[in-house]
Amino acid sequence: MSSITGDSDPDAGAEWSEPTLEEVEASACRIIDGGLTPEFDHLLGLIAFVSPNLEIPEHKLAFLYGYWNNIRETRGRLPMRKDIDVLELREAIGSIMMLDALDDGFDARYRVYGTGIAEYAGKDWTGATVSEMCRKTSTPIALLYRACYLAVYRTLRPVYTENISPSWLAPRVWRRMILPYTDDDGVCAGFMVGNIPVEPRASGVTATNTLIYKTR
Repeated sequence: MSSITGDSDPDAGAEWSEPTLEEVEASACRIIDGGLTPEFDHLLGLIAFVSPNLEIPEHKLAFLYGYWNNIRETRGRLPMRKDIDVLELREAIGSIMMLDALDDGFDARYRVYGTGIAEYAGKDWTGATVSEMCRKTSTPIALLYRACYLAVYRTLRPVYTENISPSWLAPRVWRRMILPYTDDDGVCAGFMVGNIPVEPRASGVTATNTLIYKTR
């Protein structure tokens, strides 16, 4: 588990530049190894591999993990895309993204971009890649996004994150669950992601202890 603490302004620092593959690789390796990730200190939040012992503070995210884990336990393998029935996900519809893994996990393409997420993000990114979205928005969260997807791709383990939003978005914090699904060969083919907008009760304290729903 890696904790992210520090400054609450994700836009602070140098002008935006696209993360290099080497930077994505290095950050993903630190996440996988459970090491310190100082490159994310300004984002205020949490990165953790999900286990049954991890307390998940959002009902929709807990529901998605339970759904994913039930498939894994019932079928004796990781879920595949064909195992996921959208009709069974009504409880979290609008807060779900589905992504196809690309470039050995270094990128991904949004197949589904939840309407509730798009409302807060200001755009429906369906059809775009994560790298394209990051480039077009110049988001300071780019390295975190891509490193987390790569870590999940390589480990086939779900990851939970909390991070401060860029200043131009209404929610101050996002809570996110990344759940991998595989192809017939057991290789990560994509991700089912739950994303919930929240905001801190007060500034200057750890996000993990102070986040509340914004409107949903």
